[in-house]
This record gives sequence, C-alpha cells and structure tokens, in this order.
Amino acid sequence: MRRPQSNLSRRQLGRYAEKLAERLLRRHGLIVLARNWRGSGGELDRVMLERNTIVFVEVKARRVFHADWPVVRHAQTVRIRRAARGFRKHYRVERNPFRFDVVTVELRDGTNPGVRWIRTNPRSDSSRTTDPRE
Repeated sequence: MRRPQSNLSRRQLGRYAEKLAERLLRRHGLIVLARNWRGSGGELDRVMLERNTIVFVEVKARRVFHADWPVVRHAQTVRIRRAARGFRKHYRVERNPFRFDVVTVELRDGTNPGVRWIRTNPRSDSSRTTDPRE
C-alpha cells in the first residue's frame, strides 16, 4: 500500500487508516464480518471475528499521537457500545463473547505510518456494564 500524501482530507485519511488496520488484523488471523456497519446506535469501523469472539474495532488516525490524549473519548465509547449492542441483536449473536479493540494509525510526515493494535479482554452478556448512560 502506498504511503499517504500529507494533504489528504480527513475522510481519505480515515479510509486509508481503516485499510491499514484491517490488513494488520487479517494478518493476525481475524476475519472481517462488517466494514463501516451502521445501526441505530452509530457506526462501527470494523467488526471482526477471532475464533468465536466478535471484535468491534475502532480505528483512530492522527498525524501525531500524544500520550496524554485519550484515544477514544467517553462519548464515543458510549456510541460504539450502543452500535455493538445493535449489531449483536441484529445478527442474533448476543451470546457470543465479544470485545472492543482500538487500532491507532499515526501518519508521520515522510515516513511509514505507525500502526498499533490495542486489544482488550473478551466480554459476555454476564459482564455487561451497568453504566446508566449507555
């Protein structure tokens, strides 16, 4: 995949980052279930399958990541969880274990992008959050 130009729009940058993220995850054996899935709760960048675990992947692309910046903000986390709940209900896979992962893509000027996969532990319905804001 060609290196991105520094003058990409935000949308182009996001698409490029999602392709890099998907390539990384597929190389590690995950299977793509859905790309940019939209439901009543919001959008999921990628929905993947690792063995019997559904993996909801949020892809974050930035020109520079700072350690003190949150990768995914709370409001976005709530939307992702709602969308994931909608996906699981729509496809009747509520009983499957699932997890939320993040792939960060840092696009440094003139160099290859830095891609990092942040994995989380699988969850099931019995470990659902009781946060009333969700």
